Amino acid sequence: MKFAMCFLPNIPLRRTPEDGGEMMTELLFGDACIVYEYDKTWARIRNKADGYEGWLTTKMLTPISEEEYNAYDTMKQPVISSYYAEAFHENGEHLLLTGGSILPEYETDGSFRVKNTRFRLNPQCAVPVTESVLDTAYKYLNSPYLWGGKNALGIDCSGLTQVVLRIHGVQLLRNACQQVNQGELVPFLQDARPGDLAFFDHDDDHISHVGFVVGDGKVLHASGSVHIDRLDNEGIFSEERGFYTHKLRLIKRML
Repeated sequence: MKFAMCFLPNIPLRRTPEDGGEMMTELLFGDACIVYEYDKTWARIRNKADGYEGWLTTKMLTPISEEEYNAYDTMKQPVISSYYAEAFHENGEHLLLTGGSILPEYETDGSFRVKNTRFRLNPQCAVPVTESVLDTAYKYLNSPYLWGGKNALGIDCSGLTQVVLRIHGVQLLRNACQQVNQGELVPFLQDARPGDLAFFDHDDDHISHVGFVVGDGKVLHASGSVHIDRLDNEGIFSEERGFYTHKLRLIKRML
């Protein structure tokens, strides 16, 4: 198996080839990957959508041909535009899919391919979004923080920005330190628009956090949970904790 696809709602991508390995990110349904290396029942893969590499168990992957992989343009496939959706097959099987999941061979009747079977969902869950980036991000409010997570039941800061912007047709890289190299620089916080990304660093100047500018001096981000905090030129101030939790580095516009 040299090329594969994720046909599960999500698959943990780990740093090392073991069940207890650190989860760095997730593949979502419809993500395609190339397999570089094997270690018994584990495979080191590269996600076609964002280039992220890691280990996952081979039993969670479905092989595809090189021709299928090369023809599969992840940015041209419809995605789940709500934060979750249910898909059904006539035999009674169902899938619970999360926001940003890619739908292979999607048809306007709401059907898409899973291996050699077609499932169907409400077409409204896959139509191009007309809401704002922030409206999409608000749907993830109160989702718990999970290192490496990319869905509403567990998500980290850059997973949130990546999934929300994928729904809006923008493919971000995975981590905040990578995403900061994308988009257009916004010189000053007062010039930021709602939906712009604010990036934050620690004392070592390493970009380690990202969130959505809300406006009115606020930011929506995943830290403990997805919530809204105060934002100013110094950084994120937590009213609940009574101090600055993150130092503002810069603002980027992705749309």
